[in-house]
Amino acid sequence: MNEPKKNFKILIVEDNQSLRDGMTAFLRKAGFDAVSAEDGQKGLTIFSASPFSLVITDIKMPGLNGIELFKAVKSLHPATDVILITAYASVDLAVETMRCGAEDFITKPFSIAELRKKVEAIYNRFSTRQQIVSSSIETPLLIGRSPAIQKIRAMIEKVAKVNSPVLITGESGTGKELVARTIHDQSFCKNGPFVAVNCGALTESLLESELFGHEKGSFTGAVKTHAGKFEISNGGTLFLDEIGEMSPALQVKVLRVLQTKQLHRVGGEKPISSDFRLITATNKDLQAAIQDGSFRSDLFYRINVIPIVIPPLRERKEDIPLLIDFIIRNKAEKLGRKTPTIDASVVRKLTQYAWHGNIRELENFLERALVFIEENRFSDDLFAFADLGESKNGHAPQPDGNLVQSVEKIEREMIINALRTSKGIKQHAADALNIKTGALYYKIDKYGIEESEYL
Repeated sequence: MNEPKKNFKILIVEDNQSLRDGMTAFLRKAGFDAVSAEDGQKGLTIFSASPFSLVITDIKMPGLNGIELFKAVKSLHPATDVILITAYASVDLAVETMRCGAEDFITKPFSIAELRKKVEAIYNRFSTRQQIVSSSIETPLLIGRSPAIQKIRAMIEKVAKVNSPVLITGESGTGKELVARTIHDQSFCKNGPFVAVNCGALTESLLESELFGHEKGSFTGAVKTHAGKFEISNGGTLFLDEIGEMSPALQVKVLRVLQTKQLHRVGGEKPISSDFRLITATNKDLQAAIQDGSFRSDLFYRINVIPIVIPPLRERKEDIPLLIDFIIRNKAEKLGRKTPTIDASVVRKLTQYAWHGNIRELENFLERALVFIEENRFSDDLFAFADLGESKNGHAPQPDGNLVQSVEKIEREMIINALRTSKGIKQHAADALNIKTGALYYKIDKYGIEESEYL
């Protein structure tokens, strides 16, 4: 038996038992982790419980057929590759399905050598992607060779070994939460929960309830007891994002918890102990906030034991080409499409752009490109539909803080309208939007679009 192919699971769905057993035995002998199912519904049940790297399915099966299974697989896990088994009469259908995201097809009758060649090709691409990701740090923020990013890596390695509070500062979109998660994943409390709270996203009363929890009946609408984030993060890490947005009144209560490691739920009398690692983040100048009275100095000194400053993307331009490569590969896999090539002129232009929205803006731009560009290449035509908005002096204007939300809202509405017009038929909706069906399934999942919104 050959050396096992790590992290590469194959699901074979075929109603012909002898063919199914033969393929399964052969692939296992070749070192693959292969599982089989005799029909589409059982295959979908197995896949739903544990996603696979590759699904090999016959098109013509009773009940749930191969095309329906393909669509369900891509909806649940867009990165999964699919090989369709078809008779000559269904070749056109298989080719059409490949345009929608299937990786390959094979026609009956086929040789075992032909099957192995196709599977090995997909495995080699999978293995290459894994090597690229593992050779870099796991998060986009930490990819790069600039002195700034090397300094952050060294800081994270040291900080993870201690339990001291960390304050992460940087512009919006620089990846403050990614740094917090990386610290947690390398720390002694990595097996505990990582609990994130955006302090700027909730009103004062809601944030207090979210942090401290509440007892049943403590206020109108409190129909049951609710454990707060302080309590839930016991044994793990509590990440308070945008802590500079917290009201002075709530800051006093939070400071008390940090000093005593005890809290009271809203409406509760019994003290609750919680031992957690605290990491906070902000894009504000907290020193200036202390001067104007909007942030307490005693809380600042409590959270600012170890400061980590994340530089904006425009100050580490040498990292942008590596980030582009990582993001394109990652997004293409999620969208269920092949990774496109990218012209050197495009990389140069993207490297010179100011990126005031930082990594988040770069990710959004590249994802839009992957959705709307049909050919498997990023050329200068890319900027015809996704203008970077540079001004005449060559500098990009500061984007509106709600730009991302506005674009996503419009995109969500367009998808819903297309689904309504097509009466829920995903292929027709994708055609109307001029995107691949795999990309549409990804977007439906990303925006949480329910059938009730368009049917």
